[in-house]
Amino acid sequence: MANKINEFSQKMTLKGYYLGLPDAIHPKTDFITKIMSECNVSFTTARNWVMGVTKPFNQSHVKKLSELSGIPEDELWQG
Repeated sequence: MANKINEFSQKMTLKGYYLGLPDAIHPKTDFITKIMSECNVSFTTARNWVMGVTKPFNQSHVKKLSELSGIPEDELWQG
């Protein structure tokens, strides 16, 4: 009887498997992605800003980072 049940079940595709996965929650990646979107920069650039490796040259990017994080512009890279 078990074989007959399997005969009638739909086959899983890779796309179906992927779409069936639960949505993951990754706040750090989501934050970097938000910066990428808002500032129109690459993942690497956004991550470098967040990690303090580099700072934006464009003042509008500094303002946007301040808005997104809630940290005053002059305190974004202190410490």
